[in-house]
Amino acid sequence: MSIYNQYMYSYPHKLAYGKLENVNLSDYVKYLNGNDNTLYIHIPFCEGKCGYCNLFSLAGQKSDLVDTYINSISNQAKQYKECFRENNIDVKFSDLVLGGGTPMYLSCENLQRIFDIAKDMGYIGQNAVVETSPRQTTMDKLRILKNNNVKRISIGVQSFNESELTTLNRIHTPDHIRTAMEAILKTGFDCVNMDIIYGIPNQTMESLKYSIDEALKYNPDELFVYPLYIKKDTYLYNKNARVNPMAEEMYRFIRPYLIERGYIGLSMRRFVKKEKAISCINQSKSCGFDTTLSLGCGGRSYLGNLHFCNPYKVKQSECKDELMKFISTKDYCKINHGYILDDDEQKRRFVIKNILFATGINLDEYKKRFNGNLISDFPIINEWITKGYVKYVKNIIKITEEGVIYSDEIGPLLMSEEVKCKMYK
Repeated sequence: MSIYNQYMYSYPHKLAYGKLENVNLSDYVKYLNGNDNTLYIHIPFCEGKCGYCNLFSLAGQKSDLVDTYINSISNQAKQYKECFRENNIDVKFSDLVLGGGTPMYLSCENLQRIFDIAKDMGYIGQNAVVETSPRQTTMDKLRILKNNNVKRISIGVQSFNESELTTLNRIHTPDHIRTAMEAILKTGFDCVNMDIIYGIPNQTMESLKYSIDEALKYNPDELFVYPLYIKKDTYLYNKNARVNPMAEEMYRFIRPYLIERGYIGLSMRRFVKKEKAISCINQSKSCGFDTTLSLGCGGRSYLGNLHFCNPYKVKQSECKDELMKFISTKDYCKINHGYILDDDEQKRRFVIKNILFATGINLDEYKKRFNGNLISDFPIINEWITKGYVKYVKNIIKITEEGVIYSDEIGPLLMSEEVKCKMYK
């Protein structure tokens, strides 16, 4: 039986979101008061749709539609700013994330425009993060990132094996990766991340090691190593592809291999150079109560117990329909789709977001936040202690090396029955 059940990068999953009535941004804008906020801008455009991608994205769209979409983001930002003003809320964003899709798919003009919109919205930080793909990583666009103080760039490499890239329906080649990495290193960023996928059909231990070794030649600050998931309505799903049965064995090779080469695993997927990882652990705050406001179609916002976004779609035709609805929206402050978390769901989110990360769950903090006892509220944790998946380190519950391997199996066990029913209906 596979240990890869569900990637718990957030909770609840967008599949559990539903229709909301009588909800407006003005009702929740108070959570944005201050500077400790993240602004996320979703760019749902790509040159091609990857075989495993179940994100909200559209491939090969014409420039006039992209221009219209950027105009819509600008209109959305203006309405949000007016909402801030009307509610007398001083909103500043310390962090900025451009995700997608492929943000670097944008023209230089539109890419700069996105940064201008962010600054006009109140982005005051020096902590911007941008995702990119090899074929879209050009020197002129990298200079725009540099000029706008982007600190972290993450590039979707996935494999240095051409046949594996073809299997994944990626349109770049190993040579594209190398050209892009040379440009990134020449430009110079505080943090460079490379994504690698394992569990690809017909991938071997030797070809996986080759991809890891090729990536390490560039001395990346971080590596995100993802197991292949084949989700409904994706290219690989429609091809009846199957995850490599050696996936778990591959991960059991990857983790110690990277640790031996100076990286620390902060979670199942994230490996950071030792010196930076220690700083990340020491400076990290507990997750689960972060405040994020998103612009664009496909990004999620987290304001207190309200999570919201546009309806989740994967098929290209449905994504296009949703995008056109976003463009034609008159009132962006009216929130129609999302999830309002009750106290139990807030606890589950906090536990899921922290127990799978290296810093773990501080029992005193849990008690203070929820006026409860972690083990009493989640007795399954005792089972995980017995199995060696988590352990006590003073007053902190931390995941073990063995537990990390089973993150995508134990994480879903913390989901509520209500969320599971809505996800899998």
